[in-house]
Amino acid sequence: MRTLRRLTATTALACAAGLGLAGCAASGPFPDLSGSQVADKSVTALRGASSLTVSGKVWDEGKAIQLNMAVSKSGDCKGTISSDEGSFELIRNAEFVFVKADEPFYRSQLKDLPKDQADAAVKQLAGHWLKSKGDDEDSKELSALCDLDELLKEFDESMGAKKDGVTTVNGQEALTLTTKTADGTETLLVATHGEPYLLKASNTGQEPGDITFSGFDKPVKADAPTGPDVIDADQLR
Repeated sequence: MRTLRRLTATTALACAAGLGLAGCAASGPFPDLSGSQVADKSVTALRGASSLTVSGKVWDEGKAIQLNMAVSKSGDCKGTISSDEGSFELIRNAEFVFVKADEPFYRSQLKDLPKDQADAAVKQLAGHWLKSKGDDEDSKELSALCDLDELLKEFDESMGAKKDGVTTVNGQEALTLTTKTADGTETLLVATHGEPYLLKASNTGQEPGDITFSGFDKPVKADAPTGPDVIDADQLR
């Protein structure tokens, strides 16, 4: 009996130290999958959702961007985007894209225009919904924010992800996965119960980011704005 107790204690210590004894692999969430396989599974689960909300902070060309977007697989979306250059609300449905931006946003976009022209445009557009067709060239970049597959592309590479304990995200139990990158660490938190959704992703380094995924399969209310507050982009050309 003493030998058995000593063997059990030794095995437990080895597991805690990450020594990889055969008995350790079967413990914890997703015991039959490697960290990279769990990461892949979590992104596949996200792609399978009919809709979700992505929120947090990302970087684009050295600029920090705050976003909160509800996106559906059909392409409908609704949310807000903000940065040091201003902010805007975005709604997209099957036919149109609607954008309501503030004055700082338009000032940043029109900075190359003569001041009198920029002033006139800002006065006309800031705080109003600008309506354009979803397939217009000017709308394509904004429409990309409503493309669920495009939003998830950066998570397709998960080589080297390692399991690193269990935590919680908004009350949901989640497995922590970490991957060392060239200038920091990427951390993924994956739901351990129900669908193995990726619940949160963050990274450290020169361009740190932190985003969460929630609202799985909830309808996206992308109702088109109406009334005098809406300006048709076609009438401005």
